[in-house]
Amino acid sequence: METRISIDSKQVLEGLKKAPAQVERNVELALDRAGLELTRRARELAPKSFSTLVNSIRMVVLGRLKRLIAPGTNYALSVELGRKPGKQPGTGNGLQEWVKQKTGLTGKPLESATYLIARSIARKGIKPKPYMQPAAEQMTARIRELVAAGVERGLAEAMR
Repeated sequence: METRISIDSKQVLEGLKKAPAQVERNVELALDRAGLELTRRARELAPKSFSTLVNSIRMVVLGRLKRLIAPGTNYALSVELGRKPGKQPGTGNGLQEWVKQKTGLTGKPLESATYLIARSIARKGIKPKPYMQPAAEQMTARIRELVAAGVERGLAEAMR
């Protein structure tokens, strides 16, 4: 799953033409700030059974003027989008640890409970609990605001 926030404003493009180095540097700083704010918002919205999912949400610099904010767990997509009934999930994907935390079980009872929950997931699926998409939607205006301010700072810097 991917949500893109593209900023193709005339202001940014004109700024990059007039003072490319200053504007680019300031827009990069604005994107770093925006990425951190979006990361924080996604962490606030993420379900918190464990802190694993929340703590895995990070910003990665992909290159010039590109940032990726994403969770780093193998089950993040199932949380965001849910899961339709079908194939039974394995237990090595964090399910057994979740069952242990929720129930306090260990040993054979833990294995049995985990199996039953996995079977239930196969039969009923999992309801979605979106957190990344809503965070991106909530932060789009703020990201645009930060980038516009970055362009203004870059142009002001170039005029000095």
